[in-house]
Amino acid sequence: MFAGNIGEIQSIETIIRAAEILKKEPVVFHIVGGGTDLDRLKDMGKDLHNVIFYGRRSLEEMPKLYAMADAMLVTLASDPILSLTLPGKVQSYMAAGKPIIGAIDGETRVVIAEAKCGFCGKADDETELAENIKKFIGSDNILEMGKNARRYYEENFDKMLFMDKLEFNLI
Repeated sequence: MFAGNIGEIQSIETIIRAAEILKKEPVVFHIVGGGTDLDRLKDMGKDLHNVIFYGRRSLEEMPKLYAMADAMLVTLASDPILSLTLPGKVQSYMAAGKPIIGAIDGETRVVIAEAKCGFCGKADDETELAENIKKFIGSDNILEMGKNARRYYEENFDKMLFMDKLEFNLI
């Protein structure tokens, strides 16, 4: 599942192209959110039976949607400046205890590797994303990845922990 803003920089096109590669595999891509690129991407994926667009959903609906997902997707366009960012959705995914599969460069890739909570390949690379999804499907430690995500969130992103570190100048 991908959840969040759907614009050009989010590179959802990479997910749609990976879905095309994986159309015969037991995987369905759930894309939740709205944005400037939604209509174009819906058109791009209209013939794919393994891609479902939900549009924008309320915050109250998100826990139920997250619970349905085996893993969460994070993608971002290849760009040196963007690679310095950690999209907020990564923290949300980790807080929910979900494994993450990414096609994103830089900081997010480092966090996923450090947390041991999923697989991540290069930004805009649908082939590597598809391969990482296959790896995930064949993995025997999916539950552990989710637990690792939650643990990493608690150790690194918890609001109180952040404020404590800030207060004691440990950041």
